[in-house]
Amino acid sequence: MKEVIKNILLGMVVFIVGFAIIFVLTSSDIEAELTYYAAIAYALLYLASVISVCTAVILKKITLSKE
Repeated sequence: MKEVIKNILLGMVVFIVGFAIIFVLTSSDIEAELTYYAAIAYALLYLASVISVCTAVILKKITLSKE
């Protein structure tokens, strides 16, 4: 159970840090074209957080199976 919480927190940290970076970069007066790019960046950010959690789970399973 502790591992699940740790992995969820990892995904949240990746998402929040990326969200903050994107917010800072797009907080100025942006054109309509750039809002599409921001939406794409948000989608990629969500994907990165999911991938980081899945990678952590897979690596943990591999290390436990080798022991």
